[in-house]
Amino acid sequence: MRGAGVAGVMAMLLAACSERPQPAAREFPDPDSAGATLLASRCGTCHVAPLPSAHVAAGWITVLNRMQMRMRSRGYPVLAEEEQRVLLEYLQAHAATAVKK
Repeated sequence: MRGAGVAGVMAMLLAACSERPQPAAREFPDPDSAGATLLASRCGTCHVAPLPSAHVAAGWITVLNRMQMRMRSRGYPVLAEEEQRVLLEYLQAHAATAVKK
């Protein structure tokens, strides 16, 4: 009986540790835009969604492509072409203006 109780506690702890805070669109620039909504809803699946200013505009193309490959390899639904376009335009519009050192 003791083993079953420990297993149950361990399962609850693991579940709690695996939950990630999901940022709301209001935490991003232009919060009512389709891009902010996509960023909040789709980019927090495996990690906390980054701020658009985390990369320069040109860098977001590589990041978005890499994330699409990771989503596909993990069995998550990838972004549709229109979603990719909207998200990339949003990220680039609010990107950093210089590479951070």
